[in-house]
Parts: sequence; C-alpha cells; structure tokens
Amino acid sequence: MNIDKICEQLTIDEKIRLLGGVGDWHTYDCNGKIPSIMMTDGPHGIRKLEQEKVGDIETSKPATCFPTASAIACSWNPAIVKKMGEAIAKEAKKEQISIVLGCGINIKRSPLCGRNFEYFSEDPYLTGKLATGYIEGVQSLGIGTSLKHYAVNSQETRRMTSNSQIDERTLREIYLSAFEEVVKKAKPTSVMASYNRINGEFGARNKYLLTDVLRKEWKYQGGVVSDWGAANDIVSCMKNGLTLEMPDPKGFHTDVLKEAYKDGRITDQELDNWTKNVLQNFVSLHKNIEENYEVDMEEQNQMARKLENESAVLLKNNSVLPIGKEKKVIIIGELARQMRFQGGGSSHIQPTKMTNAIEAIREKGYQVTYIQGYQNETEELGEKQLQDTIEKLKQEYRKKDCVILYFIGLTESYEGEGYDRKNLKIPQNQEELLAEIAETVGKDHIAAISFGGAPMDFSFEKNVGAILHMYLGGQAVGESVADLISGEVNPSGKLAETIPFSEKDTPAWRYFAPPNDDVEYRESIFVGYRYYETFHVPVKYPFGYGLSYTSFSYSELNVPEVYSGGKIQIRFKIKNIGKVSGAEIAQLYICPIESDVIRSHIELKGFQKIYLHPGEEKEVILELDERSFSVYDVEKKAFSMLNGKYQICIGASVHDLQLKANMEVVGNSYFRNERELFPDYFREQPHGMEISAEQFYQLLGGEPKHDKEKKRGEYTVYDSYQDVVNVSMFGKFVRGVVHIGLKIMLRGKSEQDPAFKMVKMGVEEGNLEGLIATSGGIATPKLIDMLVYNANKKYLQALKRLLKK
Repeated sequence: MNIDKICEQLTIDEKIRLLGGVGDWHTYDCNGKIPSIMMTDGPHGIRKLEQEKVGDIETSKPATCFPTASAIACSWNPAIVKKMGEAIAKEAKKEQISIVLGCGINIKRSPLCGRNFEYFSEDPYLTGKLATGYIEGVQSLGIGTSLKHYAVNSQETRRMTSNSQIDERTLREIYLSAFEEVVKKAKPTSVMASYNRINGEFGARNKYLLTDVLRKEWKYQGGVVSDWGAANDIVSCMKNGLTLEMPDPKGFHTDVLKEAYKDGRITDQELDNWTKNVLQNFVSLHKNIEENYEVDMEEQNQMARKLENESAVLLKNNSVLPIGKEKKVIIIGELARQMRFQGGGSSHIQPTKMTNAIEAIREKGYQVTYIQGYQNETEELGEKQLQDTIEKLKQEYRKKDCVILYFIGLTESYEGEGYDRKNLKIPQNQEELLAEIAETVGKDHIAAISFGGAPMDFSFEKNVGAILHMYLGGQAVGESVADLISGEVNPSGKLAETIPFSEKDTPAWRYFAPPNDDVEYRESIFVGYRYYETFHVPVKYPFGYGLSYTSFSYSELNVPEVYSGGKIQIRFKIKNIGKVSGAEIAQLYICPIESDVIRSHIELKGFQKIYLHPGEEKEVILELDERSFSVYDVEKKAFSMLNGKYQICIGASVHDLQLKANMEVVGNSYFRNERELFPDYFREQPHGMEISAEQFYQLLGGEPKHDKEKKRGEYTVYDSYQDVVNVSMFGKFVRGVVHIGLKIMLRGKSEQDPAFKMVKMGVEEGNLEGLIATSGGIATPKLIDMLVYNANKKYLQALKRLLKK
C-alpha cells in the first residue's frame, strides 16, 4: 500500500471521516477508495457479532473460548501464551477480522475489580512477559492487536469519568512498566487508550501518556485507538496522540473536526499525518485477509484444554488427588453441570463446544454420581434441598471407596465488566452446603474444584482435603478437570496474584472505587505481594504459590558477589525428587537489604517453567540487568540502578525461598531520604495502607484538583449521565424513559445478569459525550446538550436547542 499516494487522492472530508469508525467494528472506506477493516473483541477468543445491535454482547458467532488471562497467567509460560495468541489469530483470519482487541494488561490493584479476569497479574514483570507472548503470537499470523487499557484503569466503578491520581514513580514502575515491555519487545499494532482520567486528563487525550511517553520516549510507531466512547473533545484527542476514534462518532465528532479544520485549528500537515497513521496501522492490515481460511476447530478445543491444564493451580492436597480409577466419584454442585468458564462483558464468547465436568470424568472411566446440591441462580439453600442432598449423599458415600468433588466458586452475577465487587465472599448456599457435607462425612475425602476470575474467600478450605483452582478456564475446562483429577496431567500452575484472607487486608481497600471520581493511589508501589511481604501481612495463599503431585529440590545457586552493570547470569539447579513427572516454576526475586527509598522488600525479576521426569535434574539460567535493580528517579526522569546490598532469592513462591545469596550493587544514590519525608510508608501497615493526605500529596508533587459535588450551572458533557440526569425534571424524565428502554432491549435478562449490569452501568456512569457514539445514535448531540442545559438551569438555551435543526 502506497500510503503517500493514497493520502493525496483523498478529499479533506474523507480524511476527516477516516479518523472515526463506521458502525461498531469497521473503519471507513473513503467512498470505496480504500478497503475497510474489521476489529472485534478478544482477548481470549473471537467475539464477532452476527449483527450490530446496541447493548448486545452475547449473540456472537461461535468461537473457541480459551482460558481467561487470570487463568492462563498461572501457567507462568510465555511460550504457551504465544500459542494461544496464534490460535486466536487463526480464527480471526477465518472470520476475516484484521484486529483482535487484546490483550488487557491492567495491573490488579485490588482483587475487587470486576474485570480482573481479563488481566494477568498484580505484578508488572510477569504481566509484561506473558503479554509479549500473546501479542507476538497473534501478530505472527498477520493479525493486528490492541494492547489495553492505557493506563491506570484499575476499577470498573465510574470508569468513564474517574480520575486516577498517582505519583510518577508508581505510574512508571507499576502501571506503565508492562506496557513499556510489550511496546518495545512485541510492537503491538495498536494501543487502546482507556476511559479514565490520569492525573486530571482523559486517557484518549493525555499528551503525557500518548505523545511524551508512548511515542517520544518509547519510540512507538503503531496506532492509538480509543476505548469505545472514550474520545472526549476530539480535537484535543487527535492533537495529543489519538489515531482512531471508535466506535462510529455518528457525525458529531466528524463535524467538530471539520469546523476545527475550517477555522485553522487543524493544519493540513496534521490532518495528513493523522490520515497516514490510520492507513499505515489499521487499513494496511487488510492485505493479510485470506479468503476461505480453514481452521480445525477440534484442534482449537484441544489447545484450549492444554492451556488450562498448564494453568490450573493445586492449592491444597492431603493425598485426595489424584483419584484412582477404582474409586467412585460423587460430584456435588451445579457448577459441575453449568460450568463457569468465562467472565461477563465485552469478552463474552459463544463457545464451539462445551463438555461439562460430569461428562468428562465419566469419559475417563470413573463411576460417577451427580448431586446438584445448590443452584447457581440463587444464594438460598432451602431446608428440603439440604436434607435431600445429605440423604442422597449418605446413600451413595462409602468412605474407603469414594471421593467427593465439590464444585464451588463465584457465579456469573458476582463479577463482570462494568461493575466491581464489594467483598471476597462466595455464594452463601455453596458454603453452607459444603459445611454440612463435611460434618456428615468428614473432610478427608472431599476435593473442592473452585472457579472464579479473581481471588475469593477460601475459608471453606477447612472443610476439604484438597482444592484445585481452575480460575475461568475456557470451554475445555470440564475436560481439563478430568485430566487433572485423574493424574493424567500433573497440576503445574502457580498463582499470578496473592489470595488474601479478606478484602480489608488488601493494600488499597480504603481508596479503591470511592463514590466520587477522586481515585487516590495512596498505597503507591505497594500493590499485591509488594505490600504483603514488605509489611509482613499474612495471606491465605501467596503470590507464586502452587502445589504438584511431585516434589522438587533446589541447589547450587551461583551469584556474582559484585555487580556494576550489563547482563549477568544467575545459575542454580532443580531436581524432581518425586515419583511422577511434573513442571516447576522457578522464581527469582531481588531483595534490597536496607533502603531509605520507598521500595518493596522483594520484587520478581525472573522465572522459568521447567519440565522434569522423576529423578531428573536441570540447570536453570536466569538473567538480570540494570533495570532489575532500578527505581524510577523522579528528579532525573529516568530509571536509575540504586547501589547497596541485595539478596538474590530463588524459590517456588514469594514465601518459599529456598536459595539465597548476597550481592553488592555498584550504582547510583537516590536524590532524597524518603524514610524521613514519608514516614507513613515505612511504619507498620497491617490492615491495608493508611497514608495521610499531606504525605500523599507531597509524593504527588502537589495537591491535585479534587472532584467536588457540582452545583447547577457547572455541569458539562464530560460529566456522567447519572450525575446530570438526577438534578432536573427533564433529566429525570429521560432517565425513566431510558430505564424502560433498557428493560425492553435486554428483555429476558434479570437485573443481576452480567450483560444487563454492564450495559446499565455503561449508560449510568458513561460521560455524556461518549454516549453519543456508544448508544447507537439514541443519545443525539441535541439530547445531550438539552440534558446539560436543563441541569444548569439554562432553560431558554435548552428550548432553542430543541427547536434548532
């Protein structure tokens, strides 16, 4: 494609129109002069809708549903994540899709984020390595990607208007680090700008993030696409680094851009540069589309199964698993039949195949009895249902001959895109029934098979002898359960996030998802295990933890005594000392021994998954470099390797460090003593971080502009729908009509259904200008202006706007 020549052939109107999508999923074809490309949601499968319809997120064409990011992250295996990317790309080619919107690499600030199932980890190093594999895999077949959501988009509550207030070190070390790794290593086709504001400016028009960091510092040459409806003030967006607005701006932003061009705010040079960016990074992908591309869908299903087999985490095992074929298996719980294998929202896939765990375990040759026990759609456990379950269990259970598989976890309404969780609780009926079963037959022969996209309350552990955690394992999760409980596959997953005892043990619980738009990241760099380990806070299951049906030993750590720069190799050996083959994930952590800088006591800086037969031993070599020992120096505006004594630790989890050696690092001094300036970050913090506003604002470099309760006369199109409609009679009337419309549009779904909740929250918490694009033309510019005028008591202007054509 000759970009310059095509640009010359386009009219001004065509160039401007090219900057916005057509419908929900296509680019503009400039009156037939160029091809239009299609993009669809990922990230764990292809969600190609049969037809475009507002609010419809579930009637897509069948596609392989692979394990969610929260599951596949537990494989700790970038190579197999790359294979998943390749498999997704095959189906994209089959459907003539040019860009898969994924993967998502938001850092898991809190386990309560409703969309955490789409993200990899609480750790940026692990996230960056896994996401690099995904992007390389998809793009190896000529399919584009969109790395999302850039940046600091860590909650669903008020996600379209919230303002993430964050200090520069935390931004660089925790929330941008994975993006930097993937952008530099994998070169994603596009980066998706997030809905939220970052230090006061919306993601899609944030010059610091899109231009200063992404393009100038990281030398990124790809495109930047807005999240759907995230482009506010389109002229500012384009000037500050946006490439393509999605979805269709319905003429509104196109007219705004035309006016800006006519009055000279947009130059010909700018418009040509923007046009060429769309042509180069989006339209040019059309050349990779192939007619009649064929995909073996059974092979895809087997890939999904293999991926989940590598990812499931064995959390507890008192010799309950694996189960011998001579044992009778009693399966209890509706989650075994109606399995939870994906999350709700824009990533929702219609699977090509689904074998539930009951069927899959029977196919292994086990004698299986299934008892429903509880219902997924309710939290109530009726007395009759309880008695019937216990009575049937007594009839079937024989202690020496039986193993009970109890299926437990978060049901669909508990987590999804568009809304956050309030706590870590699981459905009460599941816990109550399990407790009764354990009291009836004892816990020694009960294995819990658990499901969920994020950490949950595992206090039920006291009532079982084993826990196999599947996360949300994709369409082959039932077959994977059968593979793992039979011992045909040895579990090798390890947690990519910490599982705490309670939400009130998490570092950010005081500051996460507040009722207003001020989202203060007061916990700074202390996210996930960085908090728990630094402040010695007990957890249920630590980061990097996972058991196996075999055992491993570590030995012969070889570490240089002094390091001053360049690449160095850390060597050690691992041996399988058990009786079956298995895989171990060796983890390398660096631990600064003494520091007056706000810094975690331990950080992941290397890992490798090693497959070993019984008695087999292998040497593992991991590399470190200057960045491994660096912090972001806010004075120098660059990463700086800090001098001092460090401990190099090798182990099976952040808690299980089996080899340690000291190393002297010859580097730089930090420019200030933060122990004296910010004492809150150095004192004991046993129940979440509690940081004074004074110290946080000093860390930020000044007190930010706060979100205050607006008075009538202060509302704008950048405020949320729910904030604006509630203050005027006209707004309340519109709100009533919209609510009725939502019920009609989503008829047949309860208000607790993830799809209903996502669409409802998307409307209520969406900013008004964004709704023009995402409402499918229902929210017109005229309606939006009238809502704002009425909210501000400008009734004459509202009337004039109503009468204006």
